[in-house]
Amino acid sequence: MIRKRLLWLFVLQILLVLLVSGLYLQYKLRTTLEKELGSRLESLAAVIAGQTDGALIRLLSPGDEGGRVHKRLQSHLAGLAQAGQLSRVVLFDPSGRIWLDSQNRAAIAEPYSRFEFDRPEIAATLGNHNNQSPLFTGHDGLLYKSAYAPLRADGAVIGVVAVEGSAASLNRVREMQATLLQIGALSLLLAIGLSWFTSQRLTQPLQQLRRSAERLSRGEWRESIAVSGEDEIAFLARTMEEMRKNNLQRVEQQKAMMAGVAHELRNPIGGIELFAGLIRDEAADADSRQRAGRILKESRNLQTLVQNFLDYARPITSRPQSCRVSAGWQEAVDLLQNEINAKQVQVVRTGDGRVWADPQHLRQMLINLLLNAVQSIDRQDGRVELRIAQEAGVCTLEVSDNGRGIAKEQWEKIFQPFFSNREKGL
Repeated sequence: MIRKRLLWLFVLQILLVLLVSGLYLQYKLRTTLEKELGSRLESLAAVIAGQTDGALIRLLSPGDEGGRVHKRLQSHLAGLAQAGQLSRVVLFDPSGRIWLDSQNRAAIAEPYSRFEFDRPEIAATLGNHNNQSPLFTGHDGLLYKSAYAPLRADGAVIGVVAVEGSAASLNRVREMQATLLQIGALSLLLAIGLSWFTSQRLTQPLQQLRRSAERLSRGEWRESIAVSGEDEIAFLARTMEEMRKNNLQRVEQQKAMMAGVAHELRNPIGGIELFAGLIRDEAADADSRQRAGRILKESRNLQTLVQNFLDYARPITSRPQSCRVSAGWQEAVDLLQNEINAKQVQVVRTGDGRVWADPQHLRQMLINLLLNAVQSIDRQDGRVELRIAQEAGVCTLEVSDNGRGIAKEQWEKIFQPFFSNREKGL
């Protein structure tokens, strides 16, 4: 989970950086090229305005198309447009009526097509200031830009010189978008690979710590925790390893103390059991025999308790082998037959299977399960059932009874040593 979050975090960060960087680069490139184009067009418009006879242009009127003056002026204007590598040069009056068109597409007094779109820029030009229009898309789908310069006659502004230039460089910026997208995609793939590698390096020690913490939570204190490096994760691993050693040492000390106490108790309890048996056998009256029998019974319970302490304190040795579950269950039933008969409990088994386990440990586990089930039943129609199912190499054992059960809040305690929900006993 942490690895996925880190991976997505790295990828999103790099994707955001690539996106912002690409957009900023495109914006700066477009702005710079547009500014350079606008400055060049303004300069050309001013040059053409300076080389044009405004007084002569003002004399043109509808119907002069094809005349000698019109042809000479139109040819001169077309030459200027070609020299300046301009798409079009148009001269028009303050109302937007065309006087002259370098492409000879528009007749005299025909409205200039960009007049309404660029009215603020044209108004500023009529105020004796050079100006330029925003980018616009032509009929061919390409980008263009216009610049305007005042046309003068006798020192007064009588009209406007409009020059239109192709924004071919900006069109190439459009084409660069595909290249930028390809570079971005490649960078993203590299970023994903780098992020995955980095997340692996970061999360692998965390995964090891998580597995170590799970082992400690199960009480598996003997396997050490690997520690490497000097970073924060290594410090955490080193702290957990010290905690593991301290807890293991404390557990070993507790087991040693329990074993010592159990050994010290076995001899006096054995003596009590021996003399209680003698008293019971030699007692003259029934009351004395009954009391001696109680002492004998409780001393045997103490012996069982002491033996449980010794078993818990003794290191567990296991000799696993293939075991049939039904055989271990039958041994448990035979051993607890007196308790089963005393409570008139019906014991049922369905299915069978084999497991790889220590036979003694398997037998003891089944005895504990059956004994707990029988002891929990306080009714005449008591029933304990063991269901065994084996599938795909996995053997499942389910023990159920119709006893009083265990409260839900005690479920987490059932695997703790010596836990019991009975009023007496362990």
